[in-house]
Amino acid sequence: MSDQAIEFTRRDDGIAIVRLKRPERLNAINGPLLEELDAAVEAIDTDPEVRVFLLCGAPRPDGRPCFSAGADLKAAAEGLLPADPHLGARLTDRIDDLLTPSIAVVDGVCSTGGAELALACDFRLVGEALELSDWHLKRLGTGLGGWGAGVRWPRLVGVQNAKEIFLTGRTVSAEEAVRIGFATARHPSAQLMDRALEMAGSIAGMSRDGVRMCLAHLDHCADMSRDTALRNALAMPRLFGIDLAIEGKAEAVLAQVASRLGDEDAS
Repeated sequence: MSDQAIEFTRRDDGIAIVRLKRPERLNAINGPLLEELDAAVEAIDTDPEVRVFLLCGAPRPDGRPCFSAGADLKAAAEGLLPADPHLGARLTDRIDDLLTPSIAVVDGVCSTGGAELALACDFRLVGEALELSDWHLKRLGTGLGGWGAGVRWPRLVGVQNAKEIFLTGRTVSAEEAVRIGFATARHPSAQLMDRALEMAGSIAGMSRDGVRMCLAHLDHCADMSRDTALRNALAMPRLFGIDLAIEGKAEAVLAQVASRLGDEDAS
């Protein structure tokens, strides 16, 4: 439907794509968009066929890339907010906690609440046209945001970088976004989605239970002491019903290696 604020696509290869779709408003986030995004995340969380999902934004009407300019202040002034005032915070927390991996595909404008959505994902790939900023302090005078910016920014890029981004309101380029740790890689804008799909395909090809186990541990081990984290890592396979014994797996792995070596020799 043309009035939908997001586009949700399930592919046959285990990859889902969630696209913010308000291009005439720079994909700004209003109540309907938040509610539709929340429903999409619920569908992803409960669908075992979805192995990984991409979060991206529709290009601007003139074709320039865009992720999201953040909360739609015009919509807020008009009262077009979600019925639940805490929905944005709950949604970003849920994306962060999902055991289905998420990749934010970020290009063009990505600011404030849009950045908070990207920060909640497991990975961020950026395009060369990136214009990344956090204007909670610059525009609203609040500084820390309401959807996790005050926690996820410093954890991801370090306290000093987060302070500079908040307190100066400057725009971060694609190259710098990778350098400070916001993104894992940058690509030409025309190639960004293809590279994101390649990464998603690699993840989707892994053991689903193994991926979920890794996320459950890695998302929290930095908050644990070393010894607690080590014990947690040893306990995780049992909790997820994963057999660590290599005896039954070694033959299949060796066959895969031999096949790959044979293919390389033939080429």
